[in-house]
Amino acid sequence: MKPTAVLHALQALCQQGLAADTLVPALLEALHGLVPSCRNLFDWTDAQGRLLRYYIEGPIDVALARLYFDEFHNRREAEAMLPFQALSQLPAGVRSQDDLQSDGFYESALYHEIWRPQGFHSRLEAVLRGPGGRLLGSLVLYRGPGEAAFSANDVWRLGSLLPMLARTLEADLPGQADEPHVPAPDPAETLLLTPDGQICHASAGAWRWLLMAGGGASRDALSRPALALGGPLLPQALAGLQGRSAPGSAPARPLVISLDRPAGRFVVTGQRLQAMALPGAGSGQAGDPPQPLLQLSLRRHEPHRVALERALRSLPVTPGQMAVCRALYQGQAQAGIGQRLGVAASTVVDHVRKAYRALDLNSAHELRALLDQRIALTAGG
Repeated sequence: MKPTAVLHALQALCQQGLAADTLVPALLEALHGLVPSCRNLFDWTDAQGRLLRYYIEGPIDVALARLYFDEFHNRREAEAMLPFQALSQLPAGVRSQDDLQSDGFYESALYHEIWRPQGFHSRLEAVLRGPGGRLLGSLVLYRGPGEAAFSANDVWRLGSLLPMLARTLEADLPGQADEPHVPAPDPAETLLLTPDGQICHASAGAWRWLLMAGGGASRDALSRPALALGGPLLPQALAGLQGRSAPGSAPARPLVISLDRPAGRFVVTGQRLQAMALPGAGSGQAGDPPQPLLQLSLRRHEPHRVALERALRSLPVTPGQMAVCRALYQGQAQAGIGQRLGVAASTVVDHVRKAYRALDLNSAHELRALLDQRIALTAGG
């Protein structure tokens, strides 16, 4: 999809009425089509530039995040770049990356202890302020070693999105209650717990989902015990599994717990793993049976609207054709689509004809089937 078409798709995503914590992950994912990057990050701040919470793509290294907050945040990062709190003094718009293109930055402790372990080498940062000037946060795109520096075109493209995004975030919409959700493309993450609730093993992406389920990643959240990171999610799952594992209890189906949060619907599936004594394998002290474990599988579900926008972006159509396809999927008649989009009825007919030709379709029914198929293919990784 051409960058101009991606920009229109991103603006359409901002107009979906999504809660900010749901919109940001979807937006950062779609941004890769507009400005290629290895990972994207969004920081929510208060009006004074204090960090409230953040969302970053990919796994969160909790130890690394704690190191950043303990040693660098508004402290040692000033040795290499403007400290985070400087956001309160910066105007809205895309910041120049020139201040980091120096030997001093690449020799700094911030780069070697925080950036480099995460694969970050250069960044493009945008400061977001509402129409009234209130600071909302910052959007950061990262590229890794060996990747080209961000260009002037990248700066322009990102800047073109900011006004719409700022208006959406300042509106702070609550999202729709009871709307349908589907599994997000990210794979399920796994946790292994001891019977008393100690987390002993976790897949790489588990901490990010737990932090999101608990209200977002933040300095305060990272200081909580691991079992409390997901809010009530893990304690509820643990209590349910402990109840099922009481002496004399019958085998049961895996426990399933669902929790709706601003960042999506988080679903935990849990089961008790039977301890196995393998021949020749040590089991601790002589005569002690192996310790059983509790297995939790954590998956994030996203609103169906987010999945639909992803499927629409995958179509080889123009922005106008995409808008008509969206309306047709929602069940709108062609006669009313033009009035809603502010275009002539003949333009709608032309968009439909060309979109159907590009997609080898003959009807709105076939269009819905195609989009549903693409949603199903991406759901749940």
